[in-house]
Amino acid sequence: MENNFTIADLYSFIKDSFGIKAIPQTIIKQINRFSLNYKMSAKEIARCICYYQEVKKCKLDPLYGIWFVPNVREQAAEYFRQLELDQQKQAIEAKKVAEYQDNNIIFNIKSLQHKKREPKQLDINSVNIKGDSND
Repeated sequence: MENNFTIADLYSFIKDSFGIKAIPQTIIKQINRFSLNYKMSAKEIARCICYYQEVKKCKLDPLYGIWFVPNVREQAAEYFRQLELDQQKQAIEAKKVAEYQDNNIIFNIKSLQHKKREPKQLDINSVNIKGDSND
């Protein structure tokens, strides 16, 4: 999720997550309460919903809304913090691999294998022995 995640983005995310066409009044009230009482951003609420649904594998029910958000806030924050750290580590490793490959020549060993050579046959008549002349 991007840094400038808005309430409109949150509403769209909730519609997709719950599989609904309109945001119920219950959820709107919950969002307002979480924003005012807990000082939660739209992005933080969306991350809690994502964590609850995808990591904890819990079902979402529009009837009850997003009541669980404050309960999973810390776990979701830790999960996404670790996820970002892992992504940073992967990016650093990928950069190292790219730099390593740029500084090294990579050979395709199969292409370097030569075809078997047939041994040259020696013509006994063309061999000159010292002191022997063919004229």
